[in-house]
Amino acid sequence: MDVYVSLDLTDLGRAIRIAMEAWRAGLRHFEVGTPLIKWEGISAVRALRSALPDAVIFADTKTADVGWLETQMALEAGANVVSVLGAAPDETVRSAVETAERLGGRVLADTLGLRERVPQRARELASLGVHMICVHRGVDEGVFSDEALLKELRGLGVEIGAAGGLTPERISSLRGMVDFVMVGRYITGSDDPFTAAKKVLEAAEG
Repeated sequence: MDVYVSLDLTDLGRAIRIAMEAWRAGLRHFEVGTPLIKWEGISAVRALRSALPDAVIFADTKTADVGWLETQMALEAGANVVSVLGAAPDETVRSAVETAERLGGRVLADTLGLRERVPQRARELASLGVHMICVHRGVDEGVFSDEALLKELRGLGVEIGAAGGLTPERISSLRGMVDFVMVGRYITGSDDPFTAAKKVLEAAEG
């Protein structure tokens, strides 16, 4: 599975330092978190791209409207992947997908807030052309515990991932169930991000 380091911080310098440590540990996928984008703007994506030119960068814009514009902004700033809210209007999702494919990027749909509507909406999102769906348990909601839901989403023809307070132990249990995970607090909240990132990578690789 791919491991995205979720840089859900407001200090850009600290976010880049953590990303560099995670890169040194062997991780290659990074999320410019929503708080960081809101605090620093899309320039945070440019800064991370400058620091890690070969990384896969996900701009977690959680777009809810004007899908084409926010997708274009993120991809032109250096992102490879941009997110839309799964609950966004179909028109927004479709315009984001069309723009991403024109510019060589991908769209991730975030299930935050969908709750029991996830299975049905995931099928709709797949038909709208999203490339990735992340089953997300938000910080305010607690820790990811939706393994049964992941099984329902297999076979949609899109990458399926999980996010929400994941630790190496939880990541190990998800091997074979997901294509990617988002890991934030375990790495960004550690006094030793390098070692934390190594443990996460080991868990993902088995």
